[in-house]
Amino acid sequence: MNADRPRTSVRNAAVIVIVGGGPRGTGVLERILAQEAVNADPTPLEIHVVDPYPAGAGRIWRGSQAPLLWMNSTTADVTMFTDSTTTVDGPIVPGPTLAEWVAQNADELRAFPEIADEVPTVTPASFASRSLQSRYLHWVFQSAVDSAPPHVVVRIHRRSVIEIDDVRGSQFVRLDNGDVIEATSVLLAQGHPDALAAPREIQLSDFSAEHGLTYVGPGYTADLDADVIAEGEPVLIAGLGLAFIDWMVLLAESRGGVFERADNGNLVYSPSGREPLLYAGSRRGVPYHSKISYSIEDARPPLPKFFTADLVPGDGPLDFREDIWPLASKELAGAHYYELFAAHPERTVGTWEEFDSEFSSLSWGSPRLDELIENAVPKAEDRIDLERLNRPLGNERYDGLDAVQKRIGEYVRADISRRSDPYFSADAAVFSALLSSYMTVGELLRRGRIPAESVAKDVEGWLHSFFSFIASGPPPERLEQLLALNEAGVVQFLGPDTVFSTEIDPSTGDGLFVARSASHTDIVATRTLIEARLPVASISASGDALLRSLHSRGEAVELRATPDSAAKLAVDGTSRVRHADNTVHPRRFAVGPWVAGHNWSAAFPRPRTNAGFFRHNDTLAAEILGATRLCALPVAFTTGKAHVGSAPS
Repeated sequence: MNADRPRTSVRNAAVIVIVGGGPRGTGVLERILAQEAVNADPTPLEIHVVDPYPAGAGRIWRGSQAPLLWMNSTTADVTMFTDSTTTVDGPIVPGPTLAEWVAQNADELRAFPEIADEVPTVTPASFASRSLQSRYLHWVFQSAVDSAPPHVVVRIHRRSVIEIDDVRGSQFVRLDNGDVIEATSVLLAQGHPDALAAPREIQLSDFSAEHGLTYVGPGYTADLDADVIAEGEPVLIAGLGLAFIDWMVLLAESRGGVFERADNGNLVYSPSGREPLLYAGSRRGVPYHSKISYSIEDARPPLPKFFTADLVPGDGPLDFREDIWPLASKELAGAHYYELFAAHPERTVGTWEEFDSEFSSLSWGSPRLDELIENAVPKAEDRIDLERLNRPLGNERYDGLDAVQKRIGEYVRADISRRSDPYFSADAAVFSALLSSYMTVGELLRRGRIPAESVAKDVEGWLHSFFSFIASGPPPERLEQLLALNEAGVVQFLGPDTVFSTEIDPSTGDGLFVARSASHTDIVATRTLIEARLPVASISASGDALLRSLHSRGEAVELRATPDSAAKLAVDGTSRVRHADNTVHPRRFAVGPWVAGHNWSAAFPRPRTNAGFFRHNDTLAAEILGATRLCALPVAFTTGKAHVGSAPS
């Protein structure tokens, strides 16, 4: 008999099911396997990864998307591997960034038609297509599985989970093809589930159907049909975030228009004639800030300094506005002024040491602190203004749409210029401080110091919106394209505080979609409305049948700030799923952007930043393994090399 041949026997094995094989599920799987690789007392472990989409990329990052849809991080700033800066209990397992991986595998990647033209152009500063990123994520997943020690088996199921039932201490995980996996522990990592239409969306859809209009509700752009938008027609588009950027691409460049550089270096758009006319507005009225294009590493202040979990006084519940935001604000301001003194001393008075000694001792918002800053930083434009950062147009008023185009065009040009100029390197320091502050908020969440209603309203609501606007914007070229489309008449800005509604034209009886901005009196009415945003998260009204079922039985709780705001899954500080009676399931965990309080460790981590993504995944992996070992199950177990396969359909 061949001694190397795997053998099957019935033994007590721990069984883990990971529901969702996208980046987050992959990240936790990698940490589980890394910890098991150094387990001094290994026992059989079986891991099932269930996802109807390809493992590694999952739905959102699947490779079948249009190549014109990009990431909003450079290839050098994307990694799925721990490094020497990562403070985790499990082993450090280094690996390539996206940029390094593409360079190492360029010849093989050119074999894929959808990315063949892109691969030779990729540099560390490139913003890769999501199609290319999907290849990296698939490779990361496969590499993790290939590293599994002999006592671990990994199985892949290209299915959906529709139900989980607790029976005699086990969790019976039912798949959509009728298969059932008896599991010890379950991790819910579905990523970005859809949501059933909210009442407002139902009203808009019904109004649209009644009056023969076109309404495209919120969704993931790659899943939506851009062909329903008629050529040459005026269209209202609600939102100026990353979903808007995707729509802009799909309704312009994807329809045959061409961007070219003029002799003066500006980008110019030549329309194909197939584009609609987009009228775009939002609460802020401006797109997310452009990604910083110079080296962020050169502006790295000592962080954290003013905002750590241990510096927050007491041990009881915290008020976000009174207890948390002042410390976070001081962290952001301290990083800003540290970089200003360090890199641009000619714009400051005195030394950093003199400034910092008093700055550190003063409370945020105190009159003396304001006086100190004014004396040390003579020019107002060199001082940080957090309110202005959040609402850059403030309460400005304009004469009409023409004036709006001029004002927002100037704003976007200035933003592109600023985010590419190291003269404003204090912005990069603030970016790093925002990441640090998010990590601290995550630690406070784990310690149970932020009340549930504040998690929903302040963390998931306000803080995430502020962070996304400042630090999670599009590539600068996308904003250049937006300006070119504006100048070509394809995109028009509606201004801040835009409200979208429905009306009946009294003269014709026709239904219309209408946009009004508080900043001017012009009104725009169209027969088409696009909501350029993701669905509002919900558990009770999730598009995922499993989440709805768990909620209906009281085995999942959603946190919601207001009746119309996002409702996310409630977990405790160990990521265990909360029940309606405020207990937690001992062996059911959840992680990801739809879980309350998890935006602080969202994908994708930047290398050499001790990213919360890895620290959270490592802690969660240890929790899952610890809970799983307490209750092993008798299963048929194949010893030998880790196996990757698909369950029978």
